[in-house]
Amino acid sequence: MLRQTYLLLSSLPRVARRFSTTQITKSRVCVIGAAGNVGQPLSLLLKRDSRVTGLALYDIKLAAGVAMDILHVDTNSLVAGYDKIENIQKALECADVVIIVAGLPRKKGMSDDELFKKNAGIIVEIMPKIAETCPKALIAIVTSPINSLVPLAAEILKTKNVYDPNHLFGVSTPHVVRTRYFMGDVLQVDPARVDVPVIGGCSKCTILPILSQCKPHFKLEDENDALPIVKKVRNAEEEVAKAKGDRAPASLVIAHSVAKFTSSLLLGLSGLGDPIECSYVESVATECAFFATPLKLGKKGIDKNLGLPEMTNFEMDWMNELIPELKENIKKGVEFAKNKK
Repeated sequence: MLRQTYLLLSSLPRVARRFSTTQITKSRVCVIGAAGNVGQPLSLLLKRDSRVTGLALYDIKLAAGVAMDILHVDTNSLVAGYDKIENIQKALECADVVIIVAGLPRKKGMSDDELFKKNAGIIVEIMPKIAETCPKALIAIVTSPINSLVPLAAEILKTKNVYDPNHLFGVSTPHVVRTRYFMGDVLQVDPARVDVPVIGGCSKCTILPILSQCKPHFKLEDENDALPIVKKVRNAEEEVAKAKGDRAPASLVIAHSVAKFTSSLLLGLSGLGDPIECSYVESVATECAFFATPLKLGKKGIDKNLGLPEMTNFEMDWMNELIPELKENIKKGVEFAKNKK
């Protein structure tokens, strides 16, 4: 019944009128890993997003139950849940955006290399299904380690001849959200008013907030003014896990951040705005094949990569320091894909 409800959306026009003369673009989002610690709150937030008019939830198990639960939330969007790998393509049908949050979370003491070995298989399994079922969908990868899994996903899509660099994103929004919160606290302003570009990658030592470009302005005399905040952002995930007794990773701020990023993707697809978000994508901004920078989003996914923001000398030094690590992360994902061939 849920699937039938969701597929009704495919027969509707892309733009429909509701209770006013305002046009609402119909957008279909699929969440892979919807029954997990991030997937459940993310699915709830997406159900409450007026831009999401069709929501398909997939997981190995329990996704149908999650779908039934949030279906009762009093918003005007259709929801369907799909369990078991043989049903994943049903979940992907008609998707405009696919969000991948499936995978094992980082456990205490786990390295990026260990986490990659655990989660790479999920990307290898899912990406061909996306390529076959919804090759033009925007794909947002949240599963860690993003630095390596996004290049791996790109290589798999290339083998299926459907890779579009404007359609594949590593979601770095949690680092932006955290930076805005910390800077709001420092500046004593509402974090919603803060705008700070966060570049580089998504692992602890490759995240780089560019505080010299913070709005409202943050006075920087030297690197000692910026370093404590950069360290706070880089250590935030570990601090949350520690506060939870090392039993669970950060999940709620990630769900919030991914929902914000998804909303920006949908706004871009609608052609009704010019959203700008930082994200980890294929890039020529540096010598790294993938790099997070501010992006202007649009109907084709990435409308324009805005490149590197202006930086102080010490911020430039910090960026150059993270590049070797990021290049190794990217190489790991590419080589894994080649070995799988």
